[in-house]
Amino acid sequence: MSTVRTNGVETYYESRGEGPVVVFLHGAFSDHRVWAERTRSLADEYRVVVYDLRGHGRTGGSDCNAYSIDTYVDDLRALVDARSLDAPVVCGLSMGGMVAQRYAATGGPLSGLVSVAALSSRALSPGEWVERRVALPGALALTSIVGFDAVQPFVSWLSNRGDDFDPGDLDEKARIENAHADDYSGVPPSEAAKVRRALLSWGTLRTDYASIDVPALAMCGGNETARMTAHARYLASEIPNARYRTIPNAGHNAHVDNPEFVRDALTDFLRETT
Repeated sequence: MSTVRTNGVETYYESRGEGPVVVFLHGAFSDHRVWAERTRSLADEYRVVVYDLRGHGRTGGSDCNAYSIDTYVDDLRALVDARSLDAPVVCGLSMGGMVAQRYAATGGPLSGLVSVAALSSRALSPGEWVERRVALPGALALTSIVGFDAVQPFVSWLSNRGDDFDPGDLDEKARIENAHADDYSGVPPSEAAKVRRALLSWGTLRTDYASIDVPALAMCGGNETARMTAHARYLASEIPNARYRTIPNAGHNAHVDNPEFVRDALTDFLRETT
């Protein structure tokens, strides 16, 4: 078990293989374990680093009153610096993709960016702007009174814009997680509230995608919502040296649903980039 101090937090990470470095970031309310399993074959050619983001898994929480996406970006910078990860390729899923995008756009040292099933920071329509700035913050403000479970159906509906959200094969995700650790207790409520606020902070950022000067790959599952697909395609259009790929037969947790396609797409990208 390895940890490194990042901005006052003992961050849990795992590192396998030798060669060019690839760092993988998980989504909100998850942890490193799925990426750890799905990237094993990459360790034959690359140094693969997976870690638990602040408030998740074995990294645990902190005394900070609130988190933002930039909190996680600062943690990633600290990890890269502390472990001397020279210009890694950074790959993030969902919230991890948001962190990866922001890290790339704010000058974090890297040689390539992969964003999987992650929204861009830009609202792509007036309705989405109202959702991000008014409706979602208002709904989450109610959680202190009625609890998150009471507003969760509305938040989910609003976030997916009425589309059927396919989370992917959750039974397979659970199998992977259970096979890799039996002492994970989930995200505590106090940390969960900070994570939700970090997600809300994404819509207030002004991320300059045109400033990203490394190769980039934006992907999302073929069973994703129209909204998520639009954001992935937007990233590919705005980042100068980027392309978009659809992951067939996959929902939000695409690395669970179609690991072979994700692995092959990553391998092709890494061989062109590193």
